[in-house]
Amino acid sequence: MTTRQVVVPLLAAVVGSAITAAALIAGGSGGAASLARQQGVLTVGADGHLTANEIYDRAAPSVVFISARSVQPASGTEFHVSTGSGFVLDSDGHVLTNAHVVSGVTSVDVTFQDGPTVPAHVIGKDEQTDLAVLAVAASGLNLRPLELGDSSSVRAGDPVVVLGNPTGDSASAGTGRIAAAGRQVEAPGGYLIENVFETDAVIEPSTSGGPLLDDSGHVVGITSRIPGGDGATGYAVPADTAREVVGKIEQSGKVVRPYIGLRCAAAGGVVRVSAVSAGGPADKAGIHVGDVIESIDGRPVTTIAGLFGQVLRHNPGDAVDLRVLRDGTRGSVPVTLLERPATMSAG
Repeated sequence: MTTRQVVVPLLAAVVGSAITAAALIAGGSGGAASLARQQGVLTVGADGHLTANEIYDRAAPSVVFISARSVQPASGTEFHVSTGSGFVLDSDGHVLTNAHVVSGVTSVDVTFQDGPTVPAHVIGKDEQTDLAVLAVAASGLNLRPLELGDSSSVRAGDPVVVLGNPTGDSASAGTGRIAAAGRQVEAPGGYLIENVFETDAVIEPSTSGGPLLDDSGHVVGITSRIPGGDGATGYAVPADTAREVVGKIEQSGKVVRPYIGLRCAAAGGVVRVSAVSAGGPADKAGIHVGDVIESIDGRPVTTIAGLFGQVLRHNPGDAVDLRVLRDGTRGSVPVTLLERPATMSAG
């Protein structure tokens, strides 16, 4: 017995007009041999802007449909099929998608808009940003890489186009705007993804993992329809984050991050521990729920981003010094960081 996600075409955004599927561009492969040297297939007009239809025409051939099979744990023989979208990163056959699309799978197929369906393997995935890199054999394929743009300049109100390929037949698209930048959302593994874009462009099932493009046609985000969400809010991991993650996955197959094992809440410049992961570094060091963290390694802590930003400067095995206020008493607590597990229950 095979279970399959419902495939729903990507709807037009609440704000903005629907994009009419236009004639697809033919042409040779673009890009270079690695992401660091890739060249995008999109060209920009004299005024630096493209219409939504122009963006679709140029980017659609790069967007792929992904079908992944996994064995149902209860039966050991029945398969579950998950579907999503992705896009070509380079002429070597690397494809970027969401980690949750290929989590725990036994086989993956990638379907290109011009017809062929080819097997792929997972180079690596990062549950903590919901990103994964696949590879297909590039020989004989007309690969058209998309360029990861500079997402640091994206602001609320900027127009965007979202693309996905929900069926393998052709890309679908919608327009919208950046509703907010700098959001914090929880990835399927339980970790918080920082600086995420929120968009009013609707991201339907099987289009998650597609590109979010600005009005110059550059990829500024990778869309993510977080499992378990209501689907009403679309999110995108910034291209700057994706570029860093992809580089590490291509190098070692994973992203190694330090892990402190706590969560916090911030109010009025005070950062208070709200949860401690059992058996994690903070738990072993004696950090309690309700503790106020005043500094880390001598640097004052006034925001959650400030605390975890300092943690990320370290490597697993490093020790950090937390200055803690508990019941009116201050003290220093050394915490030895570990490597982040794939999933977490706290922090």
